[in-house]
Amino acid sequence: MNRSRDARALAAAFGVFVLCLTVRANAVPNQRPAPPPAPVQPIPYSHRLHAGTLGLACTMCHVNPGQGRLMTYPPASTCTSCHRTNTAGSQSLQRLIALAALPQPIPWVRVYRLPDYVFWSHASHLAAKIACEDCHGPVATREAIALETDVTTMTGCQRCHERRQVLMDCGDCHEPRQ
Repeated sequence: MNRSRDARALAAAFGVFVLCLTVRANAVPNQRPAPPPAPVQPIPYSHRLHAGTLGLACTMCHVNPGQGRLMTYPPASTCTSCHRTNTAGSQSLQRLIALAALPQPIPWVRVYRLPDYVFWSHASHLAAKIACEDCHGPVATREAIALETDVTTMTGCQRCHERRQVLMDCGDCHEPRQ
């Protein structure tokens, strides 16, 4: 008699557990939140035109210097090397020429940003032949660049390393570097 009562209690507890899981699964959507919109840049720049239609390589404008933590934004001289004669009638090209005449660089707004406590290098990923699109999405099809991948999160990094079967150690990213 005790065994049947215990079995009923266990079955009831299991039923409540399954019910809780079902309610939770239906209450929490299995989707990531929508990415933020593209930031407003000082000059409208079409990656669709430059990287897509014209086929310019990412590294033609975004150079990877020294240690390679960040890809740089192009100096105004890179832009004006192509656009120096084509300024009439376009407000954005006129703005480019005006910004190029100033002593400071064009104030582009960074889209992908890592926390300061994370050590990360574009150089090692470029050496491993990781394509820009693998982390930043289909840039060549985008008019404006927005944060559309989770590449700046630990989960995004871990998922990519697991997919490529690359070893991971906490100290690789979180160890203080000189």
